[in-house]
Amino acid sequence: MYPWLNVALYPLQSQSLMYCAIPKVASKTLVSLMMYVVVRDIITHLDNNSTNINIKRIRPEQLIDIPKLIDELQKNGITITNTKESTSFSSLLKAYLHLLRFESVNSTSPSLYFNPWRLNIKDIFHSFDFKSISNLSDIFSSSFTRVLFVRHPFERLASAYKERIATLAKDRIQPETYYDDVRKVICRRYTHPDWVPSSLKEDHPCETFVPPFKHFVEFILTNTGSYSGIARMDGHWQPYTVVCQVCKFKYNFIGKYETFDNDFNSLLKRLNVSDWNNEKRRGASGHNKWTYQQLFSSLPDNLICRLKRLYNDDLQLFNYRIEDYVNRTTLIC
Repeated sequence: MYPWLNVALYPLQSQSLMYCAIPKVASKTLVSLMMYVVVRDIITHLDNNSTNINIKRIRPEQLIDIPKLIDELQKNGITITNTKESTSFSSLLKAYLHLLRFESVNSTSPSLYFNPWRLNIKDIFHSFDFKSISNLSDIFSSSFTRVLFVRHPFERLASAYKERIATLAKDRIQPETYYDDVRKVICRRYTHPDWVPSSLKEDHPCETFVPPFKHFVEFILTNTGSYSGIARMDGHWQPYTVVCQVCKFKYNFIGKYETFDNDFNSLLKRLNVSDWNNEKRRGASGHNKWTYQQLFSSLPDNLICRLKRLYNDDLQLFNYRIEDYVNRTTLIC
């Protein structure tokens, strides 16, 4: 029913904590932190037991699927160990820990672009699977910290448009084939529905066309008249009250994108992380509020009202106002 939910939830039983990752709300940084805590705790366990385990001999599936981790990092152009040599489990994890903190394998290696979403995280880190929780009712107890970071839903939507739809393949740091296809679908549906090539060699204009924000909004609002339609939305623009089932899990640590630095530091203290590199904020787009306001100024009132209805719970539960992005004194929804 909620296809994004299993991807979004990160339980950490060792820390009595669960984090729900909302796309476009600093999730790259926060997911990296969750992985960091898991790896740090494993390293601490290994060091305390004075164990130097060779990765060729360990059964890594008990903790982390090391071969899969190495393979997926290499697919993303990152090599953290030469697997032909004898490498200790602990030293490999320490290299990965450095990657999570500083986006480099060690203090002398060059900086790397590391996107945690490029990994099949839950296939690698088995502790993030709910099957690792001995008693699921613990998650709902008052002693369990349920973490959620939110963002103004209109800004989050505009950010998703800018990065997922309005950025062409040639301008991306990494390929986003799925969203390139979504962009073309929007173009074909709203801009060039009747286009016919004048010759066999003529490229479809949607190959390099960026749909206007209005068409993107019309597209994402399709089938949102029912809850089942909303439940099937892409996680990047699905209301986060749905993504993270806010009413069900009753989150008790709620940070905001708008006050991220302070709230993130509070989370670091909760997780006893004192050596995080705060200069590395993964995924920051560089767009500002004015840019996003301009996008909404291009929308007719009826689309603004439909967006308000779609994101009403996000707006109400977390005290956001549409007036921060839509300045229309005559708007009546």
